[in-house]
Amino acid sequence: MDQGLQSRIFDDTAFRQALADGKPPIPLFKEAMRHSQTVMDEHFRATLDAVTLVHARSWFMDQLLKHAWLQFFDESNQSIALLAVGGYGRGELHPKSDIDILLLNKDEAAFSHNSDAMQGFITFMWDIKLDVGHGVRTIDDCRNEAEKDLTIATNLMETRTLMGGDVLREVMRDITGPNHIWPSDEFFQAKWQEQEKRHEKHHDTDYNLEPNIKKGQGGLRDIHTVVWVLQRHFGSHELENLTKQGILTDFEYGMLHRCRDFLWQIRYALHMVTGREEDQLLFDFQKEIAEILGFDDDPEQLGVEQMMHQYYRYSLALNELNDLLMLLFKELIIDSQKEASITPINEYFQRNNDYLESRQADLFTHTPNAMLEVFYHLATDSTLKGVRANTIRALRDSRHLIDDDYRSHPDNVRTFMAIMRSQDHVTRELDRMLNYGILGQYIPEFGAIIGHMQHDLFHSYTVDQHSLRAIKFMRRLRFGVEKELFPLASKLIHNISKKEILYLAALLHDVGKVLPGEHEITGAEIAEHFCAQHGLSQKDSDLVVWLIRNHLLYSQTAQRVDLADPDAIHHFATQVGDRRHLDYLYIFSAADIFSTNKKLWTSWRAEQMRTLYSETLHLIRRGLDTPINKDEWVQETQQAVIERLSEYGYQEEDVFEMWANPGDEYFLRESVDTLVWHALALFKYQDTSKPLVLIGDTSDKALEGATQIFIHMKDQPHLFAAMTAALDQLHLNIQDARIITSANNNALDTYIVLDENGEPISEPLRLEKIQRTLEEALSHPEEFSSLIQRRTSRQLKQFDFKPIVNMSNDPFTKRSLLEVIAPDRPGLLARMGQLFMEYDVSLETAKILTEGEKVDDIFYITDKNGDPISDPEFCRQLQSAVIEALTEQVELQATL
Repeated sequence: MDQGLQSRIFDDTAFRQALADGKPPIPLFKEAMRHSQTVMDEHFRATLDAVTLVHARSWFMDQLLKHAWLQFFDESNQSIALLAVGGYGRGELHPKSDIDILLLNKDEAAFSHNSDAMQGFITFMWDIKLDVGHGVRTIDDCRNEAEKDLTIATNLMETRTLMGGDVLREVMRDITGPNHIWPSDEFFQAKWQEQEKRHEKHHDTDYNLEPNIKKGQGGLRDIHTVVWVLQRHFGSHELENLTKQGILTDFEYGMLHRCRDFLWQIRYALHMVTGREEDQLLFDFQKEIAEILGFDDDPEQLGVEQMMHQYYRYSLALNELNDLLMLLFKELIIDSQKEASITPINEYFQRNNDYLESRQADLFTHTPNAMLEVFYHLATDSTLKGVRANTIRALRDSRHLIDDDYRSHPDNVRTFMAIMRSQDHVTRELDRMLNYGILGQYIPEFGAIIGHMQHDLFHSYTVDQHSLRAIKFMRRLRFGVEKELFPLASKLIHNISKKEILYLAALLHDVGKVLPGEHEITGAEIAEHFCAQHGLSQKDSDLVVWLIRNHLLYSQTAQRVDLADPDAIHHFATQVGDRRHLDYLYIFSAADIFSTNKKLWTSWRAEQMRTLYSETLHLIRRGLDTPINKDEWVQETQQAVIERLSEYGYQEEDVFEMWANPGDEYFLRESVDTLVWHALALFKYQDTSKPLVLIGDTSDKALEGATQIFIHMKDQPHLFAAMTAALDQLHLNIQDARIITSANNNALDTYIVLDENGEPISEPLRLEKIQRTLEEALSHPEEFSSLIQRRTSRQLKQFDFKPIVNMSNDPFTKRSLLEVIAPDRPGLLARMGQLFMEYDVSLETAKILTEGEKVDDIFYITDKNGDPISDPEFCRQLQSAVIEALTEQVELQATL
């Protein structure tokens, strides 16, 4: 450490003199801590040199604790020692890292003799507000505790003597060492199991939006584990010494340090920004940390996305190194104790204790085509457990040989497609190819998306992980694992003979995201070249390309289009064309949605997807040249309802009088069962001064998986605003709204809702509360603004982009379409309802879609005469009013 920086952090001479002058120690120590942290934070902002500062803070804490020790212990006392332990023992302290110390006593007699001084020392730590984790033990205590607890044994490996007799630490290290407890083979196996459990715990979050940079896969703990194993077995915690011994290569040594240094930068900044020991890289802090680390926004990518991209790249590299080194340690520590069982596989490879190994050290140098063969053997032989460390190293060192000639070589093309067509381990081997750096090298366009993230709450994973997870999901469908949640997709996938078409489309569908233009178009062009190079037939190649070009079509149609509109269904069916394309697209879309963010697959979305499939298949079977006649549909629906109601004694004229001409849309959108349910309630509806609120699981198969709320009352201003505000306050998420007004000005409105977990409401008491709350709210709809009380969540507050509002006229429904893309905030729909009233606009249908931090809502509106809005100036004014109102909404919520 630079002497100038050291003296600025802490002036030992001046501090010692101040104590000698009798200045009160508590404020003196407090000021030293405050001053040192200020200096170090300033130095970090100026240099970003976390490595120096992590060690500098440890040095400073050494000086502080030494001075504190001398307040209570005689320097000549050799019966006790003050030890730095754990990360502090390694000499590594971030701004808010745990400061773990051990007061090590020679024996029980020393413990008793030092008791008062130890108590005074610990109390002084509290007085100066130094948050230390302290242990007080004898040497024998250390052995007993370490034998029982692996964590304690590990901590005691990383100790430094700060004050007192170092001989005590040496004795303690000896009796807690591998010659007495936790021999290196047992220690390694326990640490490997510990790491696997930790990875499993964080498995679904290693590439998530808010990674844990210490405990997550590819985090700092993976480096610690490597160092611990090395120290236990080889007796050295210095990685450089292991490089000299040939156990680590120069590349591995350098990469471990580069990964550590970058993660230290982020962790230092994270502690500095949060003011606490924090290892979860939350959305709340990502932008500020990116700014501190010098990642600036540019036209292609936000600064925070650049930082996270770099984080994921380093995390992947560290994960690869950890896998390699832990496997190497297994071979050195465990496998070396037993006789090797080697069986040749072919001229290039052999089986070594159930691990694949190259038969020549320079195999990939003179026969680079054999690199892909590694993954083929593993994909087709379930008895192979993995790859030997020396072969992994050879793969890593030779992967640069994969160039355009390699990619177009017929042998390599056949091997890659054989992997994609293998029956059992496609996703495992694609993951392995990614981790070993082969997949990104073989498909450079895929390599470009590795670690690429989108800073939003919609995409849970980096682009590469999303694509691989989509394939994994398709495999789970094939083996029936997802049958309960995805019955239709699980059924359809068994009708598909060439599943590799799905896998290829999933692998390549987002490769265009880092390139200019619309990513689905760019991705389709890349896929067309890839399929031609890999020998797919024109028919199969066309399907892969079509799936990628249209991979957003199904989900967007299901979410944005009125599925009760026969014309809209017919338009979608003509885009799909036939059942083969429909089946493939349905499976692909389900996989794409679920692997983007599991929370997106709600029961309502599942039913919308199923409805679109069944209605489209019906049209395809009927013939796309014979679309459904709307008038016939309405008449058939009315007659079916009348026949059902006649069973209850109601005559046809009674039914039509009760309906009071609500318009064709009512009969197009609602099923016969739902219309009968409405009618029976309306016939019994006596007190028209009060709103009628019906709640129940929808009886319409097209609306299964959600809760339907029907209201009937005199239409009036603020009705939509009051309804949406009340539902928001009840923590219900609106999925669909159907606004109908009859000829006698009665509202017949239907809302499809889910609870906060994306499920229908089934608990009777909650249903009663919802009904009661809505009846009260609708009795005074003009007071809707008082209902908007819910606060914006922590994550949502990080996103405050300007709302986007588009208007157009829908040729199918003869209505205007208002699309609103805005930050998700409580009360948004209520505000929209108020605007519709102010501008005398009639809302007929709303398709509500929340995607992470934003909403993408579609409102079908008309003017007061029921016609599309055609005045350009009026459209412009309405758009401006929506943008202004929702911007104010975001700013207001930011203050709550």
